[in-house]
Amino acid sequence: MALDRPGLDRLRARARQARAVSDFAQAARLERQAVELAGALGWVGERTRALLWEGYSLRQAGDDDLALAALLQAANERAPTADPADVFAALIAIIHISLERKTAAFCRALLEQGRRFLADIQRPWHAPLDFLEGDLAYRRGDFANAWDWHTRAWAGWRDEHPRLTAATHLWALCRVAFRRHDLAELERLSERLTELHLTQPLERQLAQRARLLCWRARRAADCSDPTPEAVPVEMALSLLVGSADGESRDFGARHEALRALALAGRREEIDAALSRYPLQTDRFEPALLLGDLALSRARVAMGLPVMDADYGEPTADTPAPFSALAAGALRQAEGHYRATQHLAEAEDARLETNWHGDRLRSRFNMLHGIASFDACPECTW
Repeated sequence: MALDRPGLDRLRARARQARAVSDFAQAARLERQAVELAGALGWVGERTRALLWEGYSLRQAGDDDLALAALLQAANERAPTADPADVFAALIAIIHISLERKTAAFCRALLEQGRRFLADIQRPWHAPLDFLEGDLAYRRGDFANAWDWHTRAWAGWRDEHPRLTAATHLWALCRVAFRRHDLAELERLSERLTELHLTQPLERQLAQRARLLCWRARRAADCSDPTPEAVPVEMALSLLVGSADGESRDFGARHEALRALALAGRREEIDAALSRYPLQTDRFEPALLLGDLALSRARVAMGLPVMDADYGEPTADTPAPFSALAAGALRQAEGHYRATQHLAEAEDARLETNWHGDRLRSRFNMLHGIASFDACPECTW
């Protein structure tokens, strides 16, 4: 490795190429070499930028702990030769990770730290912080505030470093519109997202996910009569393949694909996907999804229409006769939901909300709604 500017430039270029093809582990290794080379040459600014991109690459590769180690070094750099945009971007990435792991109070403190930093350096980079405020509100189930913050963030977006991508902002608005049951806004935002020039696999996944949400919302609202050809099965399968191949560490893409396939009645594809890559049972969302998939199988076995449990689709079911298949699926759903209870309690405590517990209680209500207490003597709900 040449100890000079061309050598550093070659390392950074190779790292960018690796990220372009979603080889984030290789990108992280190359950025680590760039960090060491810049450090040996005494180039603090170049070292800080390489640390930022090493942290980003490690996060996408699924190693949050190592990502935090790199990002914390970048965020704490105060040398005058370090670009404040790189320092701020590292702090934004740290808050992203913290939203998945730390308490709401801790995340609010980091957000305030970010705003103080901007005040100190007198820079107008508020959009990423507004976005993260919206993300925190979303995770707490406060969709009105999430909408306000994300709308404010998108209005203040600038196409210059430091920034989140336009696709990231529009996707966030799409998922909040979905939760608010605002179909018209969801379709408008999804169309806007699709119109972007999306060059990265992760961005193309966001557009696919938005289209899946549109289909689910239209289906629940009965604004159209989806024929089998209109069901986005191929899109859902594409998302499953992309997440399995490592294009994204955001497991939400996989979860949304599985929900769409369940609504489309594609049980074989679901079983094949789960046999190859089982869902994590130590996190709330995948644990809840396992229960929802089992509940969907039970409804089909009982001759009931499929239902989008996560959208809150209204139903008017009456108790139905049980087959052995339906009883088995209902027992599975009950087991998954009960196993999710402590996860819901932990997330609600971490984020100072009741949203996760409320969602889980709605699932038990669905179990009550499709069966009488004595119709399935093997079930215990």
